[in-house]
Amino acid sequence: MKGTAVINMNQTAYINRPVSVQRKAGAGQAWTLIFAMFLPIMAIIGLAPALPTLMVHFNYIPNHQVLVPMLLTAPGLCIAILSPFAGRLSDLFGRRRLILIAMFIYGIGGVIPFFLENFWAVMVGRVLLGIAEAFVLTIGNALLADYFAEHERPKWLSVQGVVGPVLATVIIYGSGFLAGKGWQWPFIVYALAFPIFIAGWFYLWEPEQNKEKEQAPVNMEAFPWRTISWICLVTLVSSVIYYVYIIHFSLVLTANGITNESKIGMITAIASIAVPLGAYLFKQISGRSIFFLLLLIYALMGIGYIGMSIVHHEKWIVATAWIQQVAVGLTVPTLVAWALKSLPSEHRGLGMGFWAASFFIGQFVNPLVVGYINYLTGGILTTVMVVGIICLLLAVLVWLPKFYWQNKGAKSL
Repeated sequence: MKGTAVINMNQTAYINRPVSVQRKAGAGQAWTLIFAMFLPIMAIIGLAPALPTLMVHFNYIPNHQVLVPMLLTAPGLCIAILSPFAGRLSDLFGRRRLILIAMFIYGIGGVIPFFLENFWAVMVGRVLLGIAEAFVLTIGNALLADYFAEHERPKWLSVQGVVGPVLATVIIYGSGFLAGKGWQWPFIVYALAFPIFIAGWFYLWEPEQNKEKEQAPVNMEAFPWRTISWICLVTLVSSVIYYVYIIHFSLVLTANGITNESKIGMITAIASIAVPLGAYLFKQISGRSIFFLLLLIYALMGIGYIGMSIVHHEKWIVATAWIQQVAVGLTVPTLVAWALKSLPSEHRGLGMGFWAASFFIGQFVNPLVVGYINYLTGGILTTVMVVGIICLLLAVLVWLPKFYWQNKGAKSL
């Protein structure tokens, strides 16, 4: 296996166990996992176009302005809470059975609101879907590392980064079309989990190194707590920055006088074309150190956010948003590859559970952080500029340790 010695921020070296010699994973396993790990993304975007329709339909619910949007966000909160638990179970009892059960439950929880009328019953379905998401995302990432050697992972992480935005565009369009037929119809898109479940049944297997756990129980004393703490901290900060654009870009456009919903959608779609470019760029530079990759991500984020806060013509807003979206395409593959590289196979499930929890906690707290900065600055454009400045400071901050580790003789993180 290429690069078996991995140097982490606590200077501890871990030897990754070899990929199963009995079976060689290929495109079938990779594509099954790519589609499976799109399910957590689909949980929110599949229902987003239907939010206005849902708000109207459930307007009789007390505090419906707060509760109805929670139909979108509840699954993400489940991921944040349950991912470490899901990862720990996969380390103890194996991955294949758990991810198959989770994909099937995802389909049930996703589709069941189509047949319901009661708001709280619909919410139960969304929570059930969210519980399944925690297992699918955590175990899917762990299996990617179980199946593929370190030098093979950037290829499939890059493919995932390219395919995800394309699938998201298709799902958003399809969900919007279905929302026109009625509030319940967008829930049909979650039935896509069932063919992915079938693919998983035929293409996924339990890695040989995980079967050995029956004879060799997982030793939690060897879990790399310090390493995963650093990774989770960086992931949490990156996630908060990552979601500034996703959640607040429409407000930036509105502050610049662009208020037409169709135009806002068109500008957002044009800017998002740069996300696959970022994912492709990751494949080309994945061999560089984590210090360089994080520096590039934060620098591009900073330039993009500062740019879109000071330009006012839509073509320049799109241009600066492109820079930021390239960084978005780089972010998730970089963070996932870093985590997978730093975790031995027997702790990969729990480690990726902590990673997923950190990323989705960042999504959850983003409105609170941005709201507080907005309270201090008094306007979204100034707030975005402050975020951009913070990004540039982080770019400098993550590069400084590079010199320290070089002096210590570490070749890479």
